[in-house]
Amino acid sequence: MRVLLVDDERLLLASITRALRIERPQWEVMTAVDGHQAMRILQSGPVDILVTDIQMPGMDGMTLLRHIRRDPRLGQLPLILISALDDRSSVRVGMSSGADDYLTKPFTAEELILAVEGRLRRRQPGTDSLDSAESLQSGLNAALTRREMAVLALIGQGLVTKDIAAELRVSPRTIGVHRQNIMRKLHLHNAAALAALTIRANLI
Repeated sequence: MRVLLVDDERLLLASITRALRIERPQWEVMTAVDGHQAMRILQSGPVDILVTDIQMPGMDGMTLLRHIRRDPRLGQLPLILISALDDRSSVRVGMSSGADDYLTKPFTAEELILAVEGRLRRRQPGTDSLDSAESLQSGLNAALTRREMAVLALIGQGLVTKDIAAELRVSPRTIGVHRQNIMRKLHLHNAAALAALTIRANLI
């Protein structure tokens, strides 16, 4: 599998690349420091998934995303955005622009691996991973309990554990258990990814 990482923070890029090559030696990991370099790599050969930072000099991640989604040859490429911006509005902008997932800094190599493998797993034929809102909702209803669906929708609205517990009249510990179960069942890695999913599924 060929993975393209794009980030202008060269030390972070080198650290994550080194960790991925140790943890997933079967992956071919390529790197770029801006959107222009990433586009040259994408046009030179096939890539299975792209992971790009948002804030970069030159061509930033959002511009890169728009270029990819307009290109008939690259339009279906799975793409994960990474950024230090973890507020709901940033997630919504990224997802509405065509990103498949969203990972917030700081993150570990393990979290990135989970995000990449989870994204590719949901792209496989025969899974409940089609990108239409109706298909996503159907898959979520099949995978989650009614209470977990309620928790997921409230996460998408930007509520934190304490507020969700008050809304559903249960303890924060119970909500924490629901969060962990949801992430395990959906192969997601953090609240930003959960919020991104609720936007794609039109749960909010």
